Amino acid sequence: MIPSLDGMTGHRDIECILLERHRAVYVEIPKVACTSIKTVLAELVGVDLSETAGNPHEARWPTPPPASGAGPMFPGLFAFAFVRNPWDRLVSCYRDKILGEVDGFTYFTIRPGVANCLARFEAFVAGMAFDEFVRAVASIPDEDADAHFRSQHSFVTDDDGRLAVDFIGRYERLAEDFGAVERRLGLTAITLPRRQAARVPADYTAFYTVETRDIVAGRFARDCELFGYRFDAC
Repeated sequence: MIPSLDGMTGHRDIECILLERHRAVYVEIPKVACTSIKTVLAELVGVDLSETAGNPHEARWPTPPPASGAGPMFPGLFAFAFVRNPWDRLVSCYRDKILGEVDGFTYFTIRPGVANCLARFEAFVAGMAFDEFVRAVASIPDEDADAHFRSQHSFVTDDDGRLAVDFIGRYERLAEDFGAVERRLGLTAITLPRRQAARVPADYTAFYTVETRDIVAGRFARDCELFGYRFDAC
């Protein structure tokens, strides 16, 4: 994990993995298949997940030098990340961190009904409706937000708001775009495991009213603009 870089608006609280042999860096964005990706990368960098009961988020990862605040985040290294439709990502966060519908590594020990990562926010309440969850997220600016609902652009842009990584893949075509990373790194084809996923698939659009759809559009406007997302299009 890279320590908090509070002086850098674009690179605050970013977790990255250095693939030294491949001269590459994976920039993690939570709720965008990061558990699956990290599980695959563990073998590439020699991280033994058996030491953390299979939990890649508790493992000790090789990390790159501190990220640059202007220009490319990691000059001389191939930096890649994955993004997701903001409306879909927020539903995933709600189902995981409030409803507990995800099998994996989410814990509810600090405040029952609210995942530990969100427990510090009084706005999140056990059993809250999705509409309330959306309003709670919208009330918390990125500088205070937890990484699971912080704007995705904040992980991959420099202090001037420009993209600072070499490759942005999409959750919506994960296998295809991860394949592009594999080819860039000279790896043989790898099948990503399905980890930290909801037990029952759901259509994210069904969770929204017109009002909450618009709230998310405003809260994550820069993500929508930068990555080209719309409510019902990926």
